[in-house]
Amino acid sequence: MKIVYLCLDRGIDLSGLKGASIHVRSLVRALAELGHDVLVIGTKVGSPDAFEAATGATVVRAPLAGWNEALGRGITAANRWLGRGPGRGRDVVQGLHNTEFSRVVEESAARLQPSFVYERYSLWGAAGERLARKWSIPLVLEVNAPLTDEEQRYREGLAFPSLARWAERRIWRRADLLVAVSQALQRHVERAGVVPGKVRLLPNAVDSRLFQAGDSEQVALRSRLRLDGRFVVGFTGSFKVWHGVDILLEAFGRLHGEDGSAHLLLVGDGPMREGLERDTRRLGLEGAVTLAGAVPHEEVPRYLAAMDVAVAPYPALGDFYYSPLKLYEYMAAGRPVVASRIGQVADVVRDGVTGLLYEPGNGEELLRCLRRLRSDRRLRAELGVNARLACEENTWSRSAARVVEWVEPLRDRKTLVHAAAWSEA
Repeated sequence: MKIVYLCLDRGIDLSGLKGASIHVRSLVRALAELGHDVLVIGTKVGSPDAFEAATGATVVRAPLAGWNEALGRGITAANRWLGRGPGRGRDVVQGLHNTEFSRVVEESAARLQPSFVYERYSLWGAAGERLARKWSIPLVLEVNAPLTDEEQRYREGLAFPSLARWAERRIWRRADLLVAVSQALQRHVERAGVVPGKVRLLPNAVDSRLFQAGDSEQVALRSRLRLDGRFVVGFTGSFKVWHGVDILLEAFGRLHGEDGSAHLLLVGDGPMREGLERDTRRLGLEGAVTLAGAVPHEEVPRYLAAMDVAVAPYPALGDFYYSPLKLYEYMAAGRPVVASRIGQVADVVRDGVTGLLYEPGNGEELLRCLRRLRSDRRLRAELGVNARLACEENTWSRSAARVVEWVEPLRDRKTLVHAAAWSEA
């Protein structure tokens, strides 16, 4: 098949290090490896050559128009003058970008003549629907979060919240197939009015081939980071409030007070980094915590191999609709996982089989899990082996095959409708 993959979101660099960037590249690579011709169009692609080398797909950039970039700078300046967060209301820029983005999409798609459109849902994103209607082909919309709620709750707010929420639900409802990454999100979109029969569940996945770091790589990294002889507790991901890294740091501080050989390895970056650095000094843990920063995705397996335990310390959240990429990568690397029992996490990690679960936000329970794994090397090995085996079926290749399987009947239906319309004309 010929597939157009769209990502309007200007906050996602398709060649970048964020989880969303990795998700895009992983699914696109899997589709290309299945023999499909994939054209990717994104607002932000820092390195098109790197993206194409990593995925085997063709990528086209659709950057913001100059006037729209100037508008964004003006909004930021106005927010600062008014004493508000600099990002408040900047979704207007993305909404207005639809015109330029759609132009690039239609020009590029005309050369490909696609079989269907696969769009990663973005705030105000309407290009996929326009293209699908013009070509009478199916639109598959991948929804990773209810972005209007997320923007209002965790970021600096939308310019027109009610309008954005109306547009979001309209976009969801008009897709031919909506792919939700978690059961919680599936229920959310169905409550928003999407016909249940049009919704499919497709959680995050992993390319297990990338997470087979050898013993020599593990030894080399542990030596370079001076982790020899240490019990290494690790985390990979963004330092954002909903990832709970601050909870992990507090629990680790108590663990280190009991065992000076314990070490915390944090791989990633984000808005909470400065706070984590301050808390590390406050707790007197400067020599026991390594903040490795954001690393290229191909280096993540080496860092995971250097960890004795990998942690996903999500706090208590009212609506946990995520499908955590880190869980699948932890498991593919054969790491015993400690994670909070929340949302989809409890479905992915089997307590006592592939990892240990604790109540979200409960630092005391998290500490008990870390103590247990520190003192039981055999349990660590058993959980790690089970984790690797458990995620062998949950690969990006299988996810890509499912999408194509779901699209086939939609294509046939669209073809019949299109042919009937032409015959009537």
